Amino acid sequence: MAFKKSFFKKHLLKTLLFSGFLIVNIFNAQKSSAKNQDNIDIPKVVSYRSASCSCCKKWVNHLRQNGLEVVDNILEDVSGIKNQYKIPNNLRSCHSAKIGNYAIEGHVPIESITKLFKEKPIISGIAVSGMPLGSPGMEMHSHESHSHNYENYKVVSFSNSGKTKIFDKISP
Repeated sequence: MAFKKSFFKKHLLKTLLFSGFLIVNIFNAQKSSAKNQDNIDIPKVVSYRSASCSCCKKWVNHLRQNGLEVVDNILEDVSGIKNQYKIPNNLRSCHSAKIGNYAIEGHVPIESITKLFKEKPIISGIAVSGMPLGSPGMEMHSHESHSHNYENYKVVSFSNSGKTKIFDKISP
């Protein structure tokens, strides 16, 4: 019985701390915005990634280099964020973010984020599934050859119900 109470208290405390952390970041994200290179207001990015993923850090740097303010949250397990943002399983990638009311999943380039805030469609978010070679954070540079065999890839929009649609096509 004592074990159950202790387990319940620890689980409850972790859940409350995690929920509080998310709420604070969500409210703070609404307060700040930056103009990107196309002079479009884009709110502060609240990013969630694991510490062990270097491509996620590169994606965060991609956003910062393009004028966005980013809060970089490092978590042991980002699956709770993906569930909260209702990201369809087939679109899940290594990191998630919230920008204003939109969820951003995976290696979405600044051009697609700019398009999102220019058009402001009624969707839950946009995603790049997997890790396409040449997407922000997934650039590979060969010293022997200056050619890059980057992939074309799609940015997909999604709704809370799981409906998906091609949002943008990227040809690096």
